[in-house]
Amino acid sequence: MSVQFLQQLTLSVIVAGVWITLATMVSERMGTKVGGMVGNLPSTILTSLLFIGITQTPEFAGEATVTVPLGMFLSTIFLYVFISLVSKGLAIAVSGGLAAWILLALLASLFQETGRMAWTVLYFSGAIATWLLAEKVLKIPSLGRLKRRYSAGQILFRALFAGSVVGASVLIARTGSAFWAGLFASFPAMMLSAMVILTLSAGFPFARATGKVMLLASTNIVIYSFVAGTLFPIIGIWWGTLVSYLVAAVWVWLLKPLFDKGL
Repeated sequence: MSVQFLQQLTLSVIVAGVWITLATMVSERMGTKVGGMVGNLPSTILTSLLFIGITQTPEFAGEATVTVPLGMFLSTIFLYVFISLVSKGLAIAVSGGLAAWILLALLASLFQETGRMAWTVLYFSGAIATWLLAEKVLKIPSLGRLKRRYSAGQILFRALFAGSVVGASVLIARTGSAFWAGLFASFPAMMLSAMVILTLSAGFPFARATGKVMLLASTNIVIYSFVAGTLFPIIGIWWGTLVSYLVAAVWVWLLKPLFDKGL
């Protein structure tokens, strides 16, 4: 492994560990609506694309974003399967969600020539549909804040667990083409980590409620990838990353009234 890749791996693990730990704590302290919005801001994809651009070229990083909408569609299906099954047990929910992700990823690999627009339409259709199903069919209610204190051991466990899951996805992403690099850049490592942690710490109803918000809030990652893919070749990796993140954050903020009022 190159020094640059080890730096990417280390940064991804640290960022993921810190981010998911803070996001799950925010969710418990401020309620599932805020937690679902904050927890799904770009993090794994940010570090993945940043280091792809540094170790290869900004153009290659921009190319890798083409499959991000597909990756997010698969992640959305993973999350919906998880929140549908978690009442039957955590192991069943994780296994079912990952099985759905793997099967759909293998199917999608047969259509690697499909363009960004088709994947984007597929993703937004899936995100809206699963959110409506969670809201109207599963009838998952939003939940308020929890009053709890955290030990140093609990915080450390969250960080180590989340970091290891994301680190594994970064390692896998390194082995493939731009198609698979983009797919694994949006692997549901953050969703998986957050759902497992919240299920264990706050119970499955709280995890389901946070996951429901994530289904639609995750659209910000596709917005991020679109802006990044457009800007990386023009203004470079660093400025492209900054502008893309700001756009994604504004997008999530614009969705807040929808989460507050529902449909």
